[in-house]
Amino acid sequence: MKKRFALTAALGAASLFLAGCGGPAASDGGNKGTGALADITVGTLPIVTNTVLALGVEKGFFKEEGLNVKLASAQGGAALVPAVVSGQYDFAFSNNVSLLTARARGLPIKIVAAASSAGTNPTPPDEAIVAGPKSNAKSLAELNGSTVAVNGLKNMVEVADRVALEKAGVDLGSVKFVEVGFPDMPAALASGRIDVAHVAEPFLSQAVKGGARILSAPYREVLPDVFMSSWFTSEKVIAEKPDRVAAFQRALEKSRAYAVKHTDEVRAYMPTFLKMDATVAKEIAMGNWPAGMPSDASLQAWYDACVKYGIFAKDALKNPTDILARTK
Repeated sequence: MKKRFALTAALGAASLFLAGCGGPAASDGGNKGTGALADITVGTLPIVTNTVLALGVEKGFFKEEGLNVKLASAQGGAALVPAVVSGQYDFAFSNNVSLLTARARGLPIKIVAAASSAGTNPTPPDEAIVAGPKSNAKSLAELNGSTVAVNGLKNMVEVADRVALEKAGVDLGSVKFVEVGFPDMPAALASGRIDVAHVAEPFLSQAVKGGARILSAPYREVLPDVFMSSWFTSEKVIAEKPDRVAAFQRALEKSRAYAVKHTDEVRAYMPTFLKMDATVAKEIAMGNWPAGMPSDASLQAWYDACVKYGIFAKDALKNPTDILARTK
């Protein structure tokens, strides 16, 4: 989830696109019990966490709530916020740092449900800072002067890595962050082109098989089991179609609860949704899918870290938890 959040450019591009072809018309609310289905478009990323929703669509949980879902896949989260704000998509997925950044820039979005959390030890992490086979580092404390590869600068991955490195006593002024796509990291580590990287599944397992060593699960350093990503919509949809939002939340919870109890079925569905090799799907760490909303503590922790590391100004948001679409 996760290129640099080039929000202004992406929003302009989305606006130009919509001016040419128009956004999808949305019917009122969820139509549970009426026999008619409300069409909605949901923006997703081709990552393991989003398999939960995709499987829920396949199982019919959204139709049970009166929703006919069209999935729209993006390669990075930067385009999903403007697509929701413009009305092109009804709902979408993003990491919580991107969402807080969008909110800090005045965009009218709200989180409607949590998507993932980091877990706690000893649960295997699905993202980690690793040292490549040509590196001698055996702990984060040995990374002074290092170059660390992240999939996107000035976003959640870099923020979490800065937290973890600083806690380990590393001088952040000596560390350089460079942008490398997750799929390219295992080969770059194996060749020695990069020595340290923050890698996500399924590429984390691939990197470890190639000799990389896990040094840290950095999200857990932000806060134990910190909430990392969410499903969100626009304030306009919340105000005009509250029944639809409630139906989407109910269907998401059905999908999440089913996935938690049927992890083998989630793994079996990954090759279809992610075009992933079935053998890889059986081996990777899948992460955690929490119920409800991201915790206030998680949002505050991300906000504080973003302020500390210059992602946005301290007074950008009066209260970071205002991003939550709380139900009465």
